[in-house]
Amino acid sequence: MRRAAARAVAVVVTLATAVGLGACAQIPTSGPVRVGNANVDAQVDIAMLPKGPSLGAAPDQIVSGFLGAAQAATTSPEEFQTAREFLTDDVAETWDPETSVRVVREAPVPEQLEQGTGDLQDRDTVEVVVRATTIATLDSAGAYTEVGDPREVAYRFTLVNNGGEWRISALDNGVLVSANLFANQYRATHLFFPDANDITSLVPDLRWFPRRSWRTAAVQQVLAGPPEWLQGATQTLIPEGTQLVSPAVQDARDGEAAIIRLSDQISAVPADQRAVIAAQFSETLSEGSGRTVPVDLFSGTNRLSLDQVQVDLPATIVRPMAMIDGHLYLVEDGEVVESDRAVDLAGMDPTALAISPATEPIVVRDGTDEIVDVSGDAGAETIITGSDLAAPSVDKMGAVWTSGITGRLRVYRAEVGEVSLTPSWLAGRRVISVSVAPEGSRVAIVSEAPSGTQVQVAGVVRDTAGNPVDLVSPISVGAPVGNIREVRWSGITTLALLADGTEGTTGVWTAGVGGLAGTGGESRQLSGLTSVEQLAAGVTEQGILVITEGGALEREETGVWQPFAEDVDLVAFPG
Repeated sequence: MRRAAARAVAVVVTLATAVGLGACAQIPTSGPVRVGNANVDAQVDIAMLPKGPSLGAAPDQIVSGFLGAAQAATTSPEEFQTAREFLTDDVAETWDPETSVRVVREAPVPEQLEQGTGDLQDRDTVEVVVRATTIATLDSAGAYTEVGDPREVAYRFTLVNNGGEWRISALDNGVLVSANLFANQYRATHLFFPDANDITSLVPDLRWFPRRSWRTAAVQQVLAGPPEWLQGATQTLIPEGTQLVSPAVQDARDGEAAIIRLSDQISAVPADQRAVIAAQFSETLSEGSGRTVPVDLFSGTNRLSLDQVQVDLPATIVRPMAMIDGHLYLVEDGEVVESDRAVDLAGMDPTALAISPATEPIVVRDGTDEIVDVSGDAGAETIITGSDLAAPSVDKMGAVWTSGITGRLRVYRAEVGEVSLTPSWLAGRRVISVSVAPEGSRVAIVSEAPSGTQVQVAGVVRDTAGNPVDLVSPISVGAPVGNIREVRWSGITTLALLADGTEGTTGVWTAGVGGLAGTGGESRQLSGLTSVEQLAAGVTEQGILVITEGGALEREETGVWQPFAEDVDLVAFPG
């Protein structure tokens, strides 16, 4: 775990095609989406200023204008006021744009349905359809979910002739946003919640909020408490019913604290917990600013005193290790250096390596049917046996996770022996890969069934001694990626996935738990990798490591995968 510090993962997004944004001629409307890794200061928000309906506009023009105004609302000072001008008065009062966001692959284009002959102005109603492929959805709490099998859907709009002017009288709640515009309109924001057993360990949850109001929305969601998939693994220190009483949370000037005014319940929180709550807000509001944003908490108009507290965010702090011809090597900055840590692998066939974030235990999978602890002074000790065992993962408590069994995870800890976790949502699915996040509160699982593979991330519920006792209902990650065989954590909310491709090839993908921030949410395949045998990753600046078919250990440098060691058998980051 690393101490909290400013993080810098930059995203460079060029605006692409918008629909009907009649008054934003000064904004680029074409060009590619590009992803960068350079450190940047706070991203400058861009406001879009859409026009209302034009006199005499045709029905398809009204729908087009509405779609553009709805997309622009997340950055426009007018918010959804302009979009409502395209609706009839009664529908404008009931339409709820915040119910959901559908991220669509292409810019949606309205098409008026054929409904007989005759002059359009003589009709009372017309139907307009917008065909679009939804690739992801965003719920009212800002949770992003990719669609596994995107299909084109026809969204219907009914328009009525209102004194010669067409207005929308029936439509679905929510808004459509094209994928090219999504990252500009919605800001990826990490919320943080205290671990259930250690309030100074903060667990991230990625959400997406409208850029114009992201700070206020983020604070409100922290007040609402952990999402369902983290309940039991995390906790809230904020009393039930606590509300934000200031109209909005504003950006703080450089060096100044952000002011958050809460209802009276906050004044009853003990000082040590109040300090953690302030740290939760500070970590969230500091993202992307290039600096730590301090927070002042108020109970109504009374400023609350805040103690200093050091909180931890998920991080991999121990160097990765490689195994070459039965010897362990440390991996750092593109070099391998033989470790002074000797392991006895006599008679074994090591096929996977795992290291505890606490440096011990070090375990290997012997063939596919034994997990062996090779770090003890007394020699190697077999701790788990079974057929087709998944490559092990070791959490910060020293517990070794594996499976290979349908519907069950197997966890071994020296103090308590082996325990099984059998969450109902794994029923009928065989677990083929498992990876525990550095802080130990989340686990990523790849499972397979006749319908295919899937990745799920679940909160880990532990007893007071730190032993895992249950998994919370999960969320799906990387749904469009098929044939996945291995998963590893590569960022605080990012996973690296090794997947089989066509004609014997493999591919490495990155996918976000709650969307991939650097790509506007979508999972993406890393270029230049087609023959990867093994994947290793950690929440660290070192990035992803791969062993290719010929035994070369490679890492990415300036966009190109470069080998830096040969004849490497295994590699693993702690975790």
